[in-house]
Amino acid sequence: MAQPYAKNGRWYVRYKDARGAWRDRATSARTKTEARRLQLELERKAERQRLGLEPLPSDTPEMTFGVAMDLWWSEHGRRLRSHTIRRFMEKHLRAELGPLPLSKVGERLESLLNAKVGALGPESLNHLRAAVHRVFAFLTRRGAWKGANPAFAVPRFKVPKRLPQYLRPEEVRLMLAALDARWRGLFATAVYLGLRRGEVIALRKSDVDLDERTIRVGRSRDSDTTKGGHEDLLPIPDELLPWIGRAIEGSPSDVLFPREDGQQHAPDVQVQDVLRRALARAGIVNGYTHRCRRKGCGHSERHPYAEPGRCPKCRMRLWPVAEQKPLRFHDLRHSTATLLLKAGVPLATVQRVLRHTDPKITSEVYGHLDLEDMREGLNRLRLAPAVTEPAPFAASLLLDPADPKREGPEVDGKPERLRGLQRVGATGFEPATTCTPRKLPPLSEPRVNPPESGVTPWIRASLLVSRVVS
Repeated sequence: MAQPYAKNGRWYVRYKDARGAWRDRATSARTKTEARRLQLELERKAERQRLGLEPLPSDTPEMTFGVAMDLWWSEHGRRLRSHTIRRFMEKHLRAELGPLPLSKVGERLESLLNAKVGALGPESLNHLRAAVHRVFAFLTRRGAWKGANPAFAVPRFKVPKRLPQYLRPEEVRLMLAALDARWRGLFATAVYLGLRRGEVIALRKSDVDLDERTIRVGRSRDSDTTKGGHEDLLPIPDELLPWIGRAIEGSPSDVLFPREDGQQHAPDVQVQDVLRRALARAGIVNGYTHRCRRKGCGHSERHPYAEPGRCPKCRMRLWPVAEQKPLRFHDLRHSTATLLLKAGVPLATVQRVLRHTDPKITSEVYGHLDLEDMREGLNRLRLAPAVTEPAPFAASLLLDPADPKREGPEVDGKPERLRGLQRVGATGFEPATTCTPRKLPPLSEPRVNPPESGVTPWIRASLLVSRVVS
């Protein structure tokens, strides 16, 4: 093994690189010990490169992360159903990680995500981490990256589990009534069949069989397959059949729920905004903020009702603004599963309707129980005692308030020495021990055992305990 050597006032180290060639490198070490330590680090790094744990050094310029992002998108990312991921990566990753070489991305990734805490939620931060992981996994398959995926070293952010959001049956009816006529069929189909946004906007007239009352779900957005990668045949419920019939008659093209020009909706159509506006018109909101619109006043107050009042400062009429529920279009799918399970539909049937591969997903992710369900289940417990008043024997054991010195009543007229708990010692009810004197009858009086007949079971058990202890 080569040793560090001094030359022209500097310390040099000699080591074998990942390809097995000897290398001499000048260091900034001041002593031979420091130079030796640097030499061991270089040898360790070369060993990791030989084992494939780190990328090999190259004479050509190293690929930057920005170039890797473009390569990943052109060959893989563009085939994804959702294109919002590219805008998300461009906004949050391009400026910070784009100019960096691939070997430096791991050092910067964790600090970048930590700097965005607060501006982005934990789930969005996990999506950024997953995006970096996808890019490096793609480069590994292409042979452009030999080391470990740097996203593995970055811990995931803990996502808090929020209360589920779904609609009750009466809320579904109010929501459908508050929608515009051109949206009602689309939303009704999504609620009754639990379809995703991409699946419901991609439905065709040819997918519907009114004679058999079935509908085929086999595409999503612009893709020829769904998220699960398979086609499914669903029955059309009786209440949904009129909506489907009107949609077929009113559509000018082969699309079942088209735009006004007959074309299919864009993949990123904001049906969520349509849903929230309809819920606000139907009064399904978290409350109302009443604001004063007079310039310079700025008064606001929150109420559960929408009837406007008067500003306490300037007496101007307040303007109520609805606080919309944070409900997504995908929450309609949760509503479908929840309402079916609450109606007593078997879990296996709900799983087939939602087209899940595992019933645990249906029950744990999509099946929600509200407070009334839990209250009904808890009220089925019958734990209250059958006797609400104290028994006569239990009442006889209570102390007599008129006689504070009295230790307890006589039982069935028996002498004191025949009671279940014998008085031992000076005061109190205590079992007899070797250190406690017992009250014995005089020597002239013969000691007799209490008769067994006529003694209640409770007294007999107490006597037996006293004998065993003594």
